[in-house]
Amino acid sequence: MQFDEVQAAHFGMISRDPFPHVLIERALLQMSDRAVSGAKFRSEVLAAAGWKHSSLISFGKYPEDAAAAFNRVRTVLQQSDDPNAILGLLKTA
Repeated sequence: MQFDEVQAAHFGMISRDPFPHVLIERALLQMSDRAVSGAKFRSEVLAAAGWKHSSLISFGKYPEDAAAAFNRVRTVLQQSDDPNAILGLLKTA
């Protein structure tokens, strides 16, 4: 999957068009059959990508950290759309 680069400024802006991080989150959520496990998978992927904050912390509070994590996920999604492979690639990189 191809996504545009995530910029830290995206987390403090409003737009009609979804920013790349929103599209990445949607893709991660859709990789699971059920909403609960999709949300869990999304959290695991972001944690493996370097998001070290609680899921209750907004990305806008730490936009640089969020952009870095989402860009790592973006790079991995270009290589695979298999949930197990995504987690594996993030944990080894």
